[in-house]
Amino acid sequence: MTGQHVLLVGGRGHELPKVRGLGVRYSMVQIPERADEDHAAAAENYTVLDYRRLDVILPVVRAWHAADPFDAVLSFTEYGLEPASRCAIDLGVAGDNLSAVLLTRDKTRTRESLARHGLSPVRYRLCAEPADAREFMAGLGGSAIVLKPPAGGLSEGVYLVGSEAELAERWSWTARWTDGPVLAEEYLEGPEYSIESVSQDGKHEIVMVTEKCTVGAPGFVELGHQMPARLDSADRESIDSLVVRFLDLTGQRTGPVHTELRLTPAGPRLIEAQTRVGGDQIWEMTELVTGVDMIAETLAGLLGLPAPARTPRARAAAIRFLAFENTTVTGVRGLDEARRAPGVLRLLCTLAPGRTLGAVLSSDSRQGYVLCEGDDTQDAVAKAEAARDLVRIERAPLHRA
Repeated sequence: MTGQHVLLVGGRGHELPKVRGLGVRYSMVQIPERADEDHAAAAENYTVLDYRRLDVILPVVRAWHAADPFDAVLSFTEYGLEPASRCAIDLGVAGDNLSAVLLTRDKTRTRESLARHGLSPVRYRLCAEPADAREFMAGLGGSAIVLKPPAGGLSEGVYLVGSEAELAERWSWTARWTDGPVLAEEYLEGPEYSIESVSQDGKHEIVMVTEKCTVGAPGFVELGHQMPARLDSADRESIDSLVVRFLDLTGQRTGPVHTELRLTPAGPRLIEAQTRVGGDQIWEMTELVTGVDMIAETLAGLLGLPAPARTPRARAAAIRFLAFENTTVTGVRGLDEARRAPGVLRLLCTLAPGRTLGAVLSSDSRQGYVLCEGDDTQDAVAKAEAARDLVRIERAPLHRA
């Protein structure tokens, strides 16, 4: 053990083996819905509270720090990013990334900063009411727009508005996910990608570009990812250049960033970014294909430890999500067959008889995934989709009140 001690603000647990693998001790604050006895058992300190409230979290972590000082504060989960940076500042330890966190967590602020620097031009407007969005849409000549909560995540509340006739309904869908105004943006045509990067002391490395597939309009919930992205050298260079310039603009210091963009006919255009690893197991897929452990490298960088060796274990990877909707499940078949299918690394399934499924409105609406490796991207996709299709449900009509 190094004897070093870190504070983790939230997380799903996949960061904990990496902390222990570096010989580092941890304490953790966690929200109730992710509380875990195993995580608590290995922690120096563990408490369950709403870590988004600084007035709640600071007295606790100050007391912990006084008794057993922290060497760094980190979070790899969306709503823990700002509290982690503010705790690091308050305690005077490594982990302050507040400039980049604030700029990326607020999508309106991201757009304003990009526009101010003439980078990745996208027309947008912050709208207090539907009339504002209608006026914005008219200013685009009636072209499609996207509505989204300025500080949302998990694809929640993101909807395409293809015509003025759709505006009222889709405004109400988005407004459910925010207490304030709604961000309207011009709709960007072109394939969507996510970019995984890791920074050390303000120096940025593009680690992976990932292809994405979604349910499409109007909600664009993600149904799968595959890597490496199949891009020619010119497109890859333009994507890398945009993302590095954006990371410099944000003031990103040490840690991962997950950036999403579309490759439009006019070039890459940034959609949004978060100062964390990519969800949906993208972090794991990236580690499989490149050997880059972005979580462990961030920890090592903040603590002054040697970076872990980079050892790729697969040429390509793909994930496909289970996303049945609008039915009642009476049975689930094919799970064992899918687990034994070629290339399958893991199958996770939460489907069970009696479960009622609504529409797939966000990432949390999905019911599991199959993760595969392949000889190349096309092979990984084929194996993931073949294994996913082996999972079948028996269903009954969905009775609505």
